[in-house]
Amino acid sequence: MLSRFLSAIDVVSGLLLGCVVALTFIEASLRYLFGVQVPDAYSLSGYAQGVAIFWGIASATYAGRHINVDILWDAANALNRLRIDVFAAVVSGLFLGTMAYMLSLKVIRSKASFEVTNELQLSVWLFLAAAAAGAVFASIVAFVRAYRLVRGTLTA
Repeated sequence: MLSRFLSAIDVVSGLLLGCVVALTFIEASLRYLFGVQVPDAYSLSGYAQGVAIFWGIASATYAGRHINVDILWDAANALNRLRIDVFAAVVSGLFLGTMAYMLSLKVIRSKASFEVTNELQLSVWLFLAAAAAGAVFASIVAFVRAYRLVRGTLTA
């Protein structure tokens, strides 16, 4: 079930990034060809990109698809490789959990301030909440990854 959910996250993150590209292309084309702008194109593409990034981090964290510099890991034996992987997953989980907490505080402040986008007057806190949910999930899957590495049910 978790793998299906992570696959869905990959698809949604990819679609959001595709929307960012499409919105940027449409905005630039309309502006240069017709002198017309898409309302809140910059804000919407930025928020969509933020949501996609946070949910993409969750997927990459669980799958171990993040950027690695593994000089020490390459030189280690199997047991020490496992220790390094578990340590990295726990540190990632702690970092992402802290980031999720801080982002959640930003959601609360944004909702209380009634912050909206400039032209369409869309509530900003909804976008921030979607990104915060991705950060929370990223933290959770980092700890799930560490647990599964220790249990031997996930290979590094």
